[in-house]
Amino acid sequence: MRFRSFAWLLAALLIAGTTFVLVPPFPRPAAFLASDYSALQRRLGPPAVIFGDKFVGWARTRWVATWTLEVRLDFPLEPGSRAHSVSRCLWIQWAGSCLRRAREG
Repeated sequence: MRFRSFAWLLAALLIAGTTFVLVPPFPRPAAFLASDYSALQRRLGPPAVIFGDKFVGWARTRWVATWTLEVRLDFPLEPGSRAHSVSRCLWIQWAGSCLRRAREG
């Protein structure tokens, strides 16, 4: 393989990998504001975390990063608990910080 072909292949792989990491696996947070807890579970599966009486969260790993979705609900947590606010964040694992955050509600 010639150097030029290798460079183009490497660039294409880098663009594809970056796109895979940066495109969120969750819809926009506004799409979840009218949802209750049972609708969220049907759409996203069981939550990865239930944090006290504050929020429930889901996570999807993307190689070097993790997308999280946090939904603040009415507590005590019941199937009809309504969402008050929803936030989506891209966590870069090696940096320990949120790179992209979107919040609704």
